Parts: sequence; structure tokens; C-alpha cells
Amino acid sequence: MRHEKVDLIFQAAVQIFSDRGFDQAKMDEIAQAAGVAKGTIYYHFDSKEDLFVGLMNEGLSQLTQYVERNLEGAFTASDQLYAIIEAHVQFFVENGKLAKLLLNEAFDTQERQLQFRAKVRNYISVIDQVIQTGVRNGEFEVKHSQELAVALFGAASVMVLHKIYAHDIDKQEELQAQTPAILSTLEMIMKSVIKMK
Repeated sequence: MRHEKVDLIFQAAVQIFSDRGFDQAKMDEIAQAAGVAKGTIYYHFDSKEDLFVGLMNEGLSQLTQYVERNLEGAFTASDQLYAIIEAHVQFFVENGKLAKLLLNEAFDTQERQLQFRAKVRNYISVIDQVIQTGVRNGEFEVKHSQELAVALFGAASVMVLHKIYAHDIDKQEELQAQTPAILSTLEMIMKSVIKMK
């Protein structure tokens, strides 16, 4: 079981990294925002980079769990694919600052890129498996399932990120109001690239 102070550190790190950027963020600020001593952070993380990578891994784990919960009760591949996209968008809307970090800062250093890509590949494989299931059972006509999975991940992520930058990410109700338009557009994209039988 993870120490509860790690959750406090992660919450504070999202705020500080998002507001100041990785390079300008200070461990003192994160410790103060978390209400812990700086030594407590270093007890759990070797460095600011280690903390950031841990935060990215945690964010992607939360996203994957959120998506898996949304898949419960979706039985057809079409329903499952929509459930994934819906959960993806909703998670990023509800966690705007984390989404901003995941999609901006995670590609900064080579170490981060390697770790982030591995986690993203695992997540995209969930989308790919649903698409392949749809092809096997005759719901979809798709030639390149993995490429489509990447495209859907990218489209959903960038659309939400665009809205985050277009609106104040602290104004949750404004972002929530944008969700139906995002999902409607993504559904239209899915129907245009997947020939549904």
C-alpha cells in the first residue's frame, strides 16, 4: 500500500509543475504545497526528475483505470471503443493540469520519452485490442488497427488540450461544458475512419 504522503506530494507536484513548468519548479515549493518536509519528498523520490517520472506513471495508471471502469457494461466493440474515448476525454477534462503535464512535459527529456512511450504503448494496446475485436467479429472494417488506435489517442488528447489552453483550466465548469462537443466530433471521426458493418 502506498504511503498517503506520496499522494499529497503527487497532488502538489501536479499544481507546481503545471503552474511553473518542470525547469522552474522547485522541490521546496512542492514540499510546501504538500505540507511535508522536503526530506520527505527525497525519502520517496531520488530527484525532481524521479518525482516527475513517478507522477507521469501515476497519471497514466489513473487514466487506464478510469478507462477500464468505463468499459464495464460495454459489450460490443463499438460501445467499448466509444467508452474508451469518452473516459479518455472525461479524465483529461477532470484532470486538466495533469493532462497538460502528460501531453507537454513528458516528451521533454530522452529518459522521460522512453518511459512515457512505454506507458502510452500499453494504454494504446487497450484501444488496439478493442479495434481488433471489432474487426474479428465483423463490426469494423479496419486495415491498420494499431495506427488507428494511436490516431484516436492523439485526436482525443489534442482536442482536450486545445480546450484546456482555450479556457482557464481552473474553471472546471467551462471545460465540462466543452465535453459534449469534443465527444461528438470524435464520434464523427471514428465513424468516418471505421467502416462499421
